[in-house]
Amino acid sequence: MNNSAFAFEKTLKNRTKKEILADKLTDMILTGLLRDGDELPSERELAQLFGVSRETVRGGLSQLTAHGLISVSHGSKTRICADDKAMALFSSAHSDAAMPEMNHFDVDSVFEGRIVVEAAIARRAAINIDAKGIDGLKRLLEAQGKLFDAPVHFQLSDQNFHKLISEYANNEILLRYAEELYAFGLNIRRQVMLEPGAIERSYQEHQHIVDALMRGDPDASERAMLSHLDSVYRTTKTKLNPSRS
Repeated sequence: MNNSAFAFEKTLKNRTKKEILADKLTDMILTGLLRDGDELPSERELAQLFGVSRETVRGGLSQLTAHGLISVSHGSKTRICADDKAMALFSSAHSDAAMPEMNHFDVDSVFEGRIVVEAAIARRAAINIDAKGIDGLKRLLEAQGKLFDAPVHFQLSDQNFHKLISEYANNEILLRYAEELYAFGLNIRRQVMLEPGAIERSYQEHQHIVDALMRGDPDASERAMLSHLDSVYRTTKTKLNPSRS
């Protein structure tokens, strides 16, 4: 099993890893996960996060620089450029760029879909996951435990946490559905992650999922995943409709 975030994508249309990475980061900007002025993790951290080389990271970032979506200053952090001017220039040059299709649906429909898809993924992953996959999840958990005050970095890690589990379902269709469903409302999730205790709660829910996967228990893995999704759904719903909470 390939633990890279590119396991099912690197052969598509002969696209390079740096092109795929650039597209992923662009999508995070378009969805609002990454916002104007945000600092990106270091090249080393991005390489670990996406399971690619630092050379690939540099290549992907150079493409975003060319698109005007990031600024890189010597001796300082790489920052997102997503103000009105930058986004207008990008949109005019990339008319095919659009928000993920999932953002056109309501939150209830999306999470009903996530429940069906990710419950199946959790069960299959519990059967198929190997020591390498467990080690990958443990490394992500170790990193997440240090990100309670870094919502953007945590969300990037969270995306890869769910993706790695999805890869071990050994079903490319389920993987693609899960990725599309995950993209729903990332701007809202970012707001949720800013609330006190939100990241730590999500981290603890991730621990329960990994514990169940380590035991190879499909029932427990499904329960842990559904409990996590219920928490994500409730907090997202509350943020979307604060007057009804």
